[in-house]
Amino acid sequence: MGDSDLLASLKHIGAQIPGLEWCGELVDGRKKQRMCVELGLHFDVQHATSREEACSILWTRHPERAIELAETRSVLELARICGTSAVAVAKILQANKPKKKRQRRAPADDAELRRVRVRPKMLRRLFVLEPELYAYAQEAAAQLGHKNVNRLVRDALWKQVALLVPNCPQFQPARVQPPNGARATRRRTG
Repeated sequence: MGDSDLLASLKHIGAQIPGLEWCGELVDGRKKQRMCVELGLHFDVQHATSREEACSILWTRHPERAIELAETRSVLELARICGTSAVAVAKILQANKPKKKRQRRAPADDAELRRVRVRPKMLRRLFVLEPELYAYAQEAAAQLGHKNVNRLVRDALWKQVALLVPNCPQFQPARVQPPNGARATRRRTG
């Protein structure tokens, strides 16, 4: 809820949920208290006598703040202090865990390229097509009857290579095996 929504709600119905104070500090409802003072409204404050009581009350409103207030890292200890299950605490911790950044792969150096050229493996190259071009390619592939954009691009590229590159075969060589290796054949017994 944004500040303007909270202010409108306070004007219309007043403060429904009291603030929470522990050790003389307002741990929940600071913004609401400030707005109630501006509007001249009464704002109730609930006083917690222990950390466990403050955390268990705060858990129902703002679980992340309850975990911060508990000041411990053990999931079982957090669950005991907040008065909830370890699974619920683990879910909140997992949701707030910083995401790992994916590391980019370094560009291939000359040695790696030479090693790839020597290996008798098929290389798979990925092409990125503009969205509009890809849509046209899908339509063209569907009209040809095979609905395979990769095949359409490969065939068109072979035609261009045959026209432009000297000493190139004038036809597309037959693929001996799929890019992921030879498929195993199954024999049915029965």
